[in-house]
Amino acid sequence: MISRKKVKFVVFEILQFVALSVPTIVVAERFASIVMKKGSTVDFKSYQLILACSVAYMACVSLIIWVPMKILMFKKRILSNVKEWQPALLTHLIFTTLPCFGFIIAGSQVQHGSATNQSNSIQNFSDFPVSLVIMCLIFVNIIENLRKWQLVGKIDGMFGDAAFTSNGPVLTNVEHISAVAVQPDRAQENQTAAKVTENEFASSVVPRTSSRSQNQLQSGSHSTSVEDSTLEHKIPASLKVLAVKDYRAEIFVSGIINWLDTVELVRVAGLNCVITTGWVYPIYIFSYLSLLRIALHSANPFLPSLAIMLQDFPFFFVRVGLIGVMGFVTPVLYPLKNIIVVITFIYFNYVTKFKCFNQSQRL
Repeated sequence: MISRKKVKFVVFEILQFVALSVPTIVVAERFASIVMKKGSTVDFKSYQLILACSVAYMACVSLIIWVPMKILMFKKRILSNVKEWQPALLTHLIFTTLPCFGFIIAGSQVQHGSATNQSNSIQNFSDFPVSLVIMCLIFVNIIENLRKWQLVGKIDGMFGDAAFTSNGPVLTNVEHISAVAVQPDRAQENQTAAKVTENEFASSVVPRTSSRSQNQLQSGSHSTSVEDSTLEHKIPASLKVLAVKDYRAEIFVSGIINWLDTVELVRVAGLNCVITTGWVYPIYIFSYLSLLRIALHSANPFLPSLAIMLQDFPFFFVRVGLIGVMGFVTPVLYPLKNIIVVITFIYFNYVTKFKCFNQSQRL
């Protein structure tokens, strides 16, 4: 009988392959329909050519890039040891997201020079195709983060955080220090006791140390269980069904919320007053640059700085420029969010380290 682990692996791989191939074909079909209906006559041959090229492109990427990468990850165990970045997401960014954004920009600029186009006849990518591109990228990220967790059974939502934040048991204890003190009149006795061999000392210390560390772990777990039971008793019985937390569900929530800023900026590029202008270039360029950090693991120390440099800082200037030129095509909340995030990041990480701002150095 096939194990659940193998079934989960096969399902995840199928979903990732669908997320890799489907967005390019859908966006290419939309671009082909725009090219086909650009003139007064319907050019069905260009529609077929573009669609066939997109299918051939995805077939080549799958056979030359995707399948060998998966073999290196799971068969040869080469790329699976990479801890700083995620190869599957980087492949998706380069071979799916980048061509899709290129098709979207080309589709908007195809209609740019047409004098017969009116605002109500402009075809754009603001509905399903654009959302599909970013949603598939987010879904691949969720799958990569969900691989380490089982999909059945109950787990503690804080288990993953506790496993990484725990520094392990402390093997030293203060009460051993008092045994080191000696009296001057017992120097001869201490010299005799110092002749104990190193092996005898190790054999006598290791069991005590291991037992003591085990007791500390047990006491720590006991205190944690006591606190959990205390919190559990404070919750009314009728509300216990709502007092739940699972890390697997938080992966989906955080994976989508983190990219709402990019989704909103891409939405602005699909407006009729923006799509045929030059603003689509900075919008899609900076949106793609902000998506590049999704290839890094969440524990990477450079991720917060890259989030500021690739998303909030350039997004603020793009949105301020859009509001100044075209009015309030984007809510004011988003540029305010960008500038607040940039200022607070610089202040708490750099400015507070100055001597005049450091409260601890004044004491």
